[in-house]
Formats: sequence, C-alpha cells, structure tokens
Amino acid sequence: MDQRSLAILNLLVQSESYMTVQELAQAFNVSRRTIYNDLSKINDLLKESGYPEVRQVRGQGLYLDENVKEKLRSQFSVSDYPYYEYSPSERRAWIYIFITIQEHPHFINDFIELFQVSRNTILEDIKKLKEELSDFQLSIESGRYEGYYVNGEENDIRRVLIHYLTFVTPESGWYQIIVNSEIADHLEQRLPRPYTIFNIYELCLLKNLLIEYERKFQIEFTDEILNHFVIWFYLFSRRIRQGKYVGIDPVEKEVINSTEAIKGAKILCSQLSTTVNISIPEVEMYYIAKYLLSAKVNYDLNPVYENDEMRLLAHVVESMVSDFQLYAAVNFSEKEQMIKNLFIHLKPAYYRIRYGIKVENILLDSVEQNYPEVFRLTKKVIHHFERFIHQSVNDSEIAYIAMHFGGWLRREGITLGSVRRKLLIVCTSGLGTSRILESQLAGLFSNVDIVGVVSLREYEKQDLAVDFIVSTVPLPDKGIPIFVAKPILDNKDKEQLLRKINSLNNETKTEQLYSVDTLMDMVKRYAMVENEEELKREFRRYLHSPISVESAKRKPSLADLLDSEKMITAKQVTIWEEAIKQAALPLLNEGYINNCYVQKMIDNVLKLGPYIVISEQFALPHASPTDGVKKTGMSMLLLEKPVDLMGEPVRIFVVLASWDNEQHLKALGQLTKLVKENRKEMLGIKDKEQIMQLIQTYSTR
Repeated sequence: MDQRSLAILNLLVQSESYMTVQELAQAFNVSRRTIYNDLSKINDLLKESGYPEVRQVRGQGLYLDENVKEKLRSQFSVSDYPYYEYSPSERRAWIYIFITIQEHPHFINDFIELFQVSRNTILEDIKKLKEELSDFQLSIESGRYEGYYVNGEENDIRRVLIHYLTFVTPESGWYQIIVNSEIADHLEQRLPRPYTIFNIYELCLLKNLLIEYERKFQIEFTDEILNHFVIWFYLFSRRIRQGKYVGIDPVEKEVINSTEAIKGAKILCSQLSTTVNISIPEVEMYYIAKYLLSAKVNYDLNPVYENDEMRLLAHVVESMVSDFQLYAAVNFSEKEQMIKNLFIHLKPAYYRIRYGIKVENILLDSVEQNYPEVFRLTKKVIHHFERFIHQSVNDSEIAYIAMHFGGWLRREGITLGSVRRKLLIVCTSGLGTSRILESQLAGLFSNVDIVGVVSLREYEKQDLAVDFIVSTVPLPDKGIPIFVAKPILDNKDKEQLLRKINSLNNETKTEQLYSVDTLMDMVKRYAMVENEEELKREFRRYLHSPISVESAKRKPSLADLLDSEKMITAKQVTIWEEAIKQAALPLLNEGYINNCYVQKMIDNVLKLGPYIVISEQFALPHASPTDGVKKTGMSMLLLEKPVDLMGEPVRIFVVLASWDNEQHLKALGQLTKLVKENRKEMLGIKDKEQIMQLIQTYSTR
C-alpha cells in the first residue's frame, strides 16, 4: 500500500469509535472519492492477510473488529500523527515561510524531504510561487551556495509572509502551539514537521510580554489577535536577526509618536531584545507600534482621543450609529455604550486600513448569509468611515462592523422559562462576534440561561459552575460538556448543536435522525454529484424537517407586511401631521399599533426634523417598539399632490411598526431597494394594484 493508505489503516486501528469517510477526507486533505479508493486498497490487503474488511455502518461510519486491530498493531507501526497530504497552496506557503525566516540555506532536496513529494512537484510549486510573488513586486532567486531566497522591499516581504501564514494556520488556530513554557519542550517534540520551524520557548516568551503589555495599558486583545501577534512578531524577529529591517514613512512616524502604542512598542522591544539576545533598531519599534495600533480588542478601559484624527473618528462613529438607527428603524436603548464600543473597534480598523495590515475575516460568508439585512444596512452607513479614511472599506472589515451592530440588536426583551440550565460561551473573535453567537443561542434554547461570554484566557482562569459550554475553539477539559461551534451558526449548525445539547438530558426527538453525510457517501459511491451542497440541502430539508429551526426565525417579506388593504390613496392633505395620521390608520384600525405610537411618530419629527424622508418624495415614519407596537406591520399613504414636511415635499408615506428591532429588517431592505430602483415609477402610479405588483416582485429578492 502507499503511505496514505497505510496511514488511514493506522488511524482506523487507533480509533476507539466509528470514523466517517468525511472525517477521513478532512484529516488527510483529500476528496471522499480518494478515501474510497484508499479503502479498496486497504480491503485488498486485509483479504490477502486473511482478515475481515473494514466495515461501514449506516449513520455511524467505518470500524475494524477489535481482534483485527490487535493483530494489525503487532504487524504495522502506528504513527503518533496521521499522514497529511499537503495541498499545493500549503506547500507554496511553507516554502515561502522557510526561505524567508530560516537563517541557513534551503535547497530543493530539503523541500522534497519535508513534503515527501517528487522533485518535479517541488519545481512546479516554486514556479507557481514565483508567479504569485510577482504580483507583490517580489521575486525568488537562488544560488549554488545560498539556496533559495526572496528579493524585494522588506515591508512587502513581511506583508506576504502574513498572507501565506493564513494557508498554514492550524484548523483550531495557533493557540494550541502557543502554550506555557513548562510544557514547551514536550510539545516541540510532538509538532507536525513544518511547525517545528517555530521555537516554542520564544513563542511563550512573546505571549507573556504581550500579556504584560495588556496589563500595563489596560486593554485586552482578542484571543485571535493575541495569537496572531505572537506568531507575527516571532517571524519579524527572525527577519531582524538576519539584519533585514523595514522602512518607515516620516508622516507615519509622526502620527505613531502621538499615540500610546509607541511607548508600549519600545518597552516590548526592549524586553524582547534582552531575553532573546537580539538588537532591535528604532525603526522596527515603530513597525511593531503600527500592529499594536491595529489590534482588535475585547475591551479598552481607557479609550482616549489621543489626537485630532481620533476625535474626528468619534464623530464618525456617532454618525454611523445614528444613520443605522434611521435606516433600520431601530433605537438602541444603550446608544452611548454602543458608540463607545464601536469606537473601540473602529480605532484599530482605521490603523489597519491606513497601514495596509490585513486581518482576514473568516466569518465574512457567514455574516452575509445569516445576517444579510444587517450587513446591507452596515454597507449603507460605512460611507461616513470611508470619507474619513479617504478610501473604500473591504467586505471583511464591513462584516466585523456588521457583527457589532448585529450584536446590539434585540438586546432586551428575552423571556426565560422556569426550568433552566446554565450555559457559558467561550469566544475568541471579540465582542461583536460573541454577541451574535449569544443572541443566536438565546433564541435557540428556550430553557437555558447564558451566564456569560468569556475569552479563552478568562476560561482558563475561571472556576466554572455551569451545565455545559459552547466554544468557538477546542478547550482544555474541566469536566464539563463542551460543544465546539462556529461563531456564526447557519441552520444546519443550529440543528446539529440542538441535537447534541438536548442529548445531555435525553431530550432528542424519538424519530430516527438520519445522517446526511452517510447518504452523500452512498450516493457518491455509485453516481456523479454535480452540486454537492444543493443535494445536501435537499436531504436536510427532507430528513430533518421535524426539528428544523428555519421557520421559527423567518423574517416577513415586504408583501407579508404591506398588502393592498393597508394602502390609502388621497388627492392631498393640508399638513404633514395629518399625512402621518392617515398613513397609520390601517394599522391603528387593525390593532397593530395604538394612538400613542402615532403621536410618537409625529413628536419624533418635531424633535429631530425631516429625518424620515429617506428618498425624494418618500418618507418612512416610525417610532420605537416600546412606543405602542402590538404587532409588526406596514401601511402606506399615496398622495396625488405632495405635502410639505419641514421643507421636504413628500407624496408617499410608509408607516413602519415593528414589535422588536429585527422582525422588519428583511421587508425594510426590500422596500429600500424598490424605492431606489423604481421611485419615479411609483410616483406615477395611482392604482394600488400596480403598486402591489411591484411589492410582490421585490418581496422575492
């Protein structure tokens, strides 16, 4: 057998439970079809040796008889680590990292030995790597005695170094490699081979220095950023050892000098140079300060407006929050705290963008798919920030900001039952993400109290009095059930988590829960699947409908909230107050709102001005859910002649009433798009049925 097939057999021999084909495919970084081919080779060997084949049990996975395992253990050597097939992109990333930070030369034979692949494969990897680096104005050169090395500006070399690190980040993040120094020697011996490039002792030292920096400056980095910094600063120090220094722009230097970060960077570099015997020039201290300024934090006890730019940023944040409330028709009950927290997030985001420091948001797709309305609304208010920094903001950064807004929606009014269990959330991605996860779990479990959200480091220090834990990363065992979940859950994730946690108290459904992955394995053994994800979705819809959570969280569309019975047409009204009263009449008559809500809408305009005019001749009167809303709904008044609303002519009034800060978001998004793309057409329509046709069209988008 080949090396991978033998490794799969070894893994099955070691396993104390069933293993699915999908788990094996993920473990070895290959397709399921490849695993099935390897299983055929394994079964051929077993038959030749007189042993039973690997068995596959529907809904469970693969296993070997215990007596077969015993015989195989004596016949084959069992590795501590399973074989891993590095993908071409991973090999290219490791090649770049090795030739960039290693002080001794690297040649082709070194990489052949490292990855256990052919010479031609490595030559093809290096050729492709050269093509990729040309986009960054870098090149790979080689010499007879120097081996391979990278040519280019040092700032670019380090930026690309961070870029390639994303390809080799362990599945559970870097924190398992960055451990306490007491177990550093033991861990170093057990690391997969490429990761031995890291000196565990120095990583531990860097982590402790950064934690001391946090204490001194009264902040706390997110776990994710702390671990990134440990790895990044370690790699930077290896470049400094080689005498490779960055450049710093004089303007950047002046800005950094006005911040606390430069003091911290100088202390950090001084301690580092003493403990690992490395000379760090001043220019590198400014470079480290840029990263400290860009760091995502869980909290900052002393957020200061340290220069004119930060004072202006505070005003930008206020404008973003105010506009978000306007566009989303919501009111944050703790607006000042919301502004403070968003400032704490946008301050490092400002420096990240200014200095070109990219922190990839792996949750971008999840935010777009699971919170499309919040993401869209955030994109509507981001222009304040973009105008401030004089450049556009990418979707990864927008997703982080959307998480902050999403985490503040629906912060109140959660009703709790009487018989309850206690849940602790451990999240490494910062406040915005943890609030979204907290909100999702609160809506998913009707009999659970969420006692808190903590970082990984807080978890490690706490004495726990909870029934179970939901974490975004694997955790050290403390004798309490731990369930690892994504920071943002889709419907499939919710269903799986619901089943696992309910099983703690034998609360699973009595119906058989079939395995979608098992069905996919069976289908793919005998047929070609053109769209795997769609087929999975169909299977889930069919098999898991009894416990599906999708319908419970469905937000109503525009057509659901605004039908022809809630539309009024009129030639004209005398004053805008009368227009709001008429527009609200259908909701008032049907018990959606009370008179207090109508008066509050008018009072808001008198107090804040014509803020409800969101497009030419189009107004969206609304108030807070607590001002008299009994049920979410919309109603419309269409005037033939416009009425003056504090200097703004308006012909269409759509009254919005939402019983919470979330139910109306989908319908509001559809209405906004309709008005943006068909405002002139709407203003020319006099018949309610024609408007309904437009509403029906946009309700499916």
